[in-house]
Amino acid sequence: MGHQRRSRDRRDAPSGGRVPAAPRAAASRLRIVAGDMGGRKIDYNGDPLTRPMKERTRESVFSLLGGYLHGTLTIDLFGGTGILAFESLSRGAERAIILELSRPAVTTILQNMQLLGVGERVEVFHVDTLRWLKNQQLARSGWPDLPWVIFCCPPYRMWQAETERLCQGLLELYRAAPAESQLVCECESDFDLPAAMPEIDWDVRHYDPATIAVARK
Repeated sequence: MGHQRRSRDRRDAPSGGRVPAAPRAAASRLRIVAGDMGGRKIDYNGDPLTRPMKERTRESVFSLLGGYLHGTLTIDLFGGTGILAFESLSRGAERAIILELSRPAVTTILQNMQLLGVGERVEVFHVDTLRWLKNQQLARSGWPDLPWVIFCCPPYRMWQAETERLCQGLLELYRAAPAESQLVCECESDFDLPAAMPEIDWDVRHYDPATIAVARK
């Protein structure tokens, strides 16, 4: 399966309103921690809006998920650099779906996908994830019959600015997920995710300044 690019929304008009641009970090590389591609690196263009998860936190998250993800479909709702999807593939996921609104980020994801040689296992969609969640039923119709590993690591401000839309979309996605699926959310430590989504039984861990919440179906 080849990659796809679907452009529906402008970066300069994301849901929740535009915020002042943060200073751009220096371009760097991110390391895949474990699995078939363990030790390999992908490019990070330094865009602070993508905010890649810290490597030590990422390693802890995958340990919480059981270490390896054989026979699963990964859905990365706010792809950023794509590192969570690539790490999942390295650890045995069969396929990955990446959603990302930033056009430069999508370009970098596509380049890294080819660099790693996983182009036939990844679909990349240039979309507004909140709008995608609202219309997710059609998108889900072609997915393989595999447990899902869903990553939701949006810009932190979105948890406060778009709480209802984001949580409703996640809850619908979680309810539709096959048995044995897992949902991983990252938010700031001052956001009470279990209170915002009490319908789900969360395992909450703190990795200052972030909070990671994992739900298992």
